[in-house]
Amino acid sequence: MNKRTIASKLPDFRVAVLATSGFEESELTEPVKALRKAGARVTILSPKPGQIQGVHHDLDKAVKIKVDRVIREVSAAEFDAVHLPGGTVNADSLRMVPEVRAFLRAMQDAGKPISAICHAPWELVSAGLVRGRKLTAYHSIQDDIRNAGGHWTDREVVEDGNWVTSRQPGDLPAFNRAMLGLFSRSCRGVRHHDKPQTNTTTRLRKTVTKTRKAGSI
Repeated sequence: MNKRTIASKLPDFRVAVLATSGFEESELTEPVKALRKAGARVTILSPKPGQIQGVHHDLDKAVKIKVDRVIREVSAAEFDAVHLPGGTVNADSLRMVPEVRAFLRAMQDAGKPISAICHAPWELVSAGLVRGRKLTAYHSIQDDIRNAGGHWTDREVVEDGNWVTSRQPGDLPAFNRAMLGLFSRSCRGVRHHDKPQTNTTTRLRKTVTKTRKAGSI
């Protein structure tokens, strides 16, 4: 077993995946597969119970995914990280849900890792979190990011503090590697059952605090 494999282990690491109908199939299923393979406990959160419809390139229907829990019934304290898949309709719908915006703000306030791909950074824009942050996303929303005070760049992966972002399905191999790396660094500092959190989680929280003091969030 090499060092990269060891570094990507996520035993009992609790990841929330926020999605609704219109999610880009591969941007949900491939990261979830990678997370579960690494030992993470993944929970699909959505505004409504039941199943949500995936799509290919926003047009063709793909798989349906069962919702595990409804967003209004959970707390950010129950999770160690959050993943946001893309899909135009998915992201545009979720950004309008108050509970989604509140959940993302709570995760950010706690310094927890956030991964987002394609149109998903729209949700971070609507949550008021992108000012001063470096990120990437699907090219058509770059103006929204810049208008919200973020720094958009055209790269397959951008890592900035507790965030990792990518542009599109073609970036998934690099995105998954970066996501697993970020989450595993945070995982080493996570202690459940109200034990103190240290190492990377502490450093991430200090980074968030410094950024907020500088007026960037």
